[in-house]
Amino acid sequence: MKKAIYISIKPQFTKLIETKEKNYEFRKYIPKEEIDTLFVYESSPTSALKYIIKLDEIIEYPTKILEPGYGNEDFNNGLKKSKYAYKIKQVYMLEKPIKLEVLKQKHGFSAPQSYAYCNRYQKLTDDLLKVNLIELV
Repeated sequence: MKKAIYISIKPQFTKLIETKEKNYEFRKYIPKEEIDTLFVYESSPTSALKYIIKLDEIIEYPTKILEPGYGNEDFNNGLKKSKYAYKIKQVYMLEKPIKLEVLKQKHGFSAPQSYAYCNRYQKLTDDLLKVNLIELV
């Protein structure tokens, strides 16, 4: 694993990722350190750490996305505020999502507004590598 970041995604978009309708995650930024994994906190009303997403390449606009998917055409046409498209390679769901209250109490976690590197929550990151995952295919 290169490096992972924690990010927040709204439930309506995680559902599209689950069903593979959304095959890129669009962001305004790219971390300074090279990443290949997203630890995904699903925002309200779920409010839980719920997914681990393995990434492929990161595309920078105006480079075009060559496959269909939710938001891809808007990205290609410059209609998104996001300048970067993170290619989703594989999605895993935590067998038992971790609610925000537990994340706060055990790990001092707060829902990321943009992103947080995995070493900010090192014990949580270590714990996530040991949990049971459901591979979404």
